[in-house]
Amino acid sequence: MSQATLRPGPWADGTIDVEGHRGARGLAPENTLAGVRACIESGASAVEIDVRLTADGHIVLWHDPVLRPGTCRCTAGDLAGARIDALTLEQLRTVDIGSTGHPRFPGQRLDPTARFVTLHEVLTVGVALAPQIWWTIEVKVDPGHPASLATRPALVEGVLAEIHEHGIAKRCFVHSFDWGVLELASRLDPLPLRSALVEVGKTYAPGTPWLGSVRWEQHREDLPGAVAELGACVVGPEYVDVDARLVRRAHDLGIAVLTWTVNEPADLLRMRDLGVDGIVTDYPDRALGLLRAR
Repeated sequence: MSQATLRPGPWADGTIDVEGHRGARGLAPENTLAGVRACIESGASAVEIDVRLTADGHIVLWHDPVLRPGTCRCTAGDLAGARIDALTLEQLRTVDIGSTGHPRFPGQRLDPTARFVTLHEVLTVGVALAPQIWWTIEVKVDPGHPASLATRPALVEGVLAEIHEHGIAKRCFVHSFDWGVLELASRLDPLPLRSALVEVGKTYAPGTPWLGSVRWEQHREDLPGAVAELGACVVGPEYVDVDARLVRRAHDLGIAVLTWTVNEPADLLRMRDLGVDGIVTDYPDRALGLLRAR
């Protein structure tokens, strides 16, 4: 049995996992059905998406805590700058999120029909299109913001319910920078795998609220050791913080390394050569082409 097989996930067959970031942000507007379809059509092994809770308790795909001006077009009143958790699903459905191209991704295929979509809707479509694909569901909670923190229990419970309803409990990750999310998910349902996102120096740092019950001072430079204490099976650092020591230590602990957000060819090849298990990328089609060619 290979070391990769001991680390459950889409990399268990020994191939590097390529995940489309926010669907496939380089190909289509992020966190939309169009983006998820683009990710699946690229041949990626997993779809990475972000989820938040609306004011009326719906789980929707969206990355930022607010509707950022310039990323969407309000069609029924100016909602720019409003928090997602302060708006209802009906209000959010009035926002056009597919017509405004992202300046960093000029090749996006825009979709003027795109509106806010629920996790239920995305999984219904995605599972039908690609029954075997993996899902990395990033649960967006800011433990330092009272309004965001208040959504944690309902959001985690709702995500777990959707995971089971769509039959993906054995091919998904509950993924979060807020390690309190992962601890709660473990208590509520130990079956879905948990992935610990981290931004070294920000969420993984002394005195931050992002680490749940784990204390940075007990691990310091040993990030995989902190993740092992948490009980997660994946560590998710930014690619600039990945080196051979981190990968080796994680693998010695049976923890997979899923790094973000890797777009440039040189960085993709460096991550592969370091032995990471998976990469999250805005361009899954390009990553797959490069990694398969090599």
